[in-house]
Amino acid sequence: MTRQLLHALAAAVSLATAAMLSPAAEEKPSVPTAAAGRALLANEARQATTTNAVSTNLLSTNAAGTNLAFSAQGTNAPAGQVKYTSGWGQKLKEGGTTALVQLGLSVFGAGFIFERFFRLRRRYVVPEGLARRARELWNEGKFAELEKLGETDPSTLARVISFITKNRTSPMLEVSEICGDIVTRELSNHYQRAYPLGIVATLEPLLGLLGMILGMIETFETVALAGALGDATQLASGISEALVTTGLGLAIAIPFLALYHVFKHKTTGFGALLEEEVTNLLSEWLMKREGKQ
Repeated sequence: MTRQLLHALAAAVSLATAAMLSPAAEEKPSVPTAAAGRALLANEARQATTTNAVSTNLLSTNAAGTNLAFSAQGTNAPAGQVKYTSGWGQKLKEGGTTALVQLGLSVFGAGFIFERFFRLRRRYVVPEGLARRARELWNEGKFAELEKLGETDPSTLARVISFITKNRTSPMLEVSEICGDIVTRELSNHYQRAYPLGIVATLEPLLGLLGMILGMIETFETVALAGALGDATQLASGISEALVTTGLGLAIAIPFLALYHVFKHKTTGFGALLEEEVTNLLSEWLMKREGKQ
């Protein structure tokens, strides 16, 4: 049985070899071979279609990238089109009317600053050595000079000494009360002259906030008219202009508030020193006199 199978296999191999070498086999391909060729052609056609689709997608991607590039280029406008400020002078112009009001208010407050630096000094409240000189004149009996001391020496202590001398025969309680009123009035005058600095320090941030709100309203209206988000540089520029008044208000308010408290503290210190000097003079001149009587 095995021998018959081997003979049949050899015969089949011989027939297949003869068919491959015969001219008819070369001229007339078998049906399975033609079908394989058509499948190969169809596969090539599908590959070509896929290649074209990929190329189309690449072109679309390039086009989208180009559009994004142009969009980015439009968003990040060239340096010649974006408005950059070179300094605070230009920024203050962008602040508009609110910035002008803030500057005018600061100039108004600056006048009180210079006045306080000039008038709020010890020589105008309680001059050093004046009490000692007044004691010497009192002990020497030169009451006429003491009465004119308020005119020759423009200070609060000098005016109080003149009043005490003019009313040296009056009861000490009445003289002391009136001297206290003089001191209180003089100190209140110093406080009132420093008060405008506190007003400026309070109003400046509020004006800055008002300017920022008005600027933001105008900016968002412009963006709304431009459609969608519009140009991002336009939005950023508008916000920058709106924040100018806020920064200006804080820059002015901080030194004004600091100086207001400095002058207030200085006035309080001079007031304490003045009250001490007046109390000592009253006790030495009038209290001893009433004790002797």
